[in-house]
Amino acid sequence: MATTVTVTSNYAGKEAGEIVGQAFKEADTIAKGIVTVFPNVNFKLNLRKIALTGGKREYTCGHVPAGAITLSEKVLEPKKFKDDFEICKEDFRAQWSEDTMGASAHNDNAPKDIMDAILVEKLGQTAEELDDNIWNGDGTNADEFDGFLKLFLADATVIDVDLDTVTEANVEAQIKAAINAIPIDTRRKGLKVCVSPDVAQYYNFWLISKGIANGLGGDANTTLKFGKYEILEVNGLPASTVVIAEPKNLIFATGLLADHNEVRLVDQDDTLLNGKIIGTMVYNAGVQYYNGAEIVWARPIA
Repeated sequence: MATTVTVTSNYAGKEAGEIVGQAFKEADTIAKGIVTVFPNVNFKLNLRKIALTGGKREYTCGHVPAGAITLSEKVLEPKKFKDDFEICKEDFRAQWSEDTMGASAHNDNAPKDIMDAILVEKLGQTAEELDDNIWNGDGTNADEFDGFLKLFLADATVIDVDLDTVTEANVEAQIKAAINAIPIDTRRKGLKVCVSPDVAQYYNFWLISKGIANGLGGDANTTLKFGKYEILEVNGLPASTVVIAEPKNLIFATGLLADHNEVRLVDQDDTLLNGKIIGTMVYNAGVQYYNGAEIVWARPIA
């Protein structure tokens, strides 16, 4: 089934030249270093864990071994996806692209302005979908893999914190509640405090209000910090959500990271003479984590 093309135009005269598409959310989970990326994973990735219990005892002569070493692993299996589309060049000739396609009745030239815009939109859409899938994905859907939140929900060791719906009035208390749940033995690790866009916005407003009240204006809001922690806004997190974890604990695996930024195009006029351009993206992706007991997941549970 061909890709549906809808052209709505009352074109007359001179076009602006630029084609402006919709805005996409930034894929910031990977860009901000919130996860550790394992490339070159096409089948399975084994996340090996080690846990030790000590054998310390009061001194006596002799060698008395005790304690325990436990080796275990989790398996991350990336899911492979394919995104195909097909374009009939003639669909664009009568409306937007006659000049760029040339005077010949043959559609020898692709509509460059249209193709450039389609590529930008396709890559932006893929980035937004990937960021959302990393957190909210459900592998029972054909076009998704299991995201972190689904994995957290099934793991009783993940530290759950029940928050109120976050507002500007309570944002300080809600972030405190999440940070307070961090296990003491992990607080010196390089933890990332990740918040949903609404939490970041409310905290931003709260800082501005405090700055104004103290004569500092917006200068009190240069970066989002909470004590020693930097607050990272993550577009993929649902409203009123805080996730705290060490990046090396959260794993994203894929074949080549570059696959997520590549759209392959073939002009079929070169071979089949059918006036069509076909395009595809192929990539794989999946997430997993090592230790649920070192992850804080705060949100309204009820």
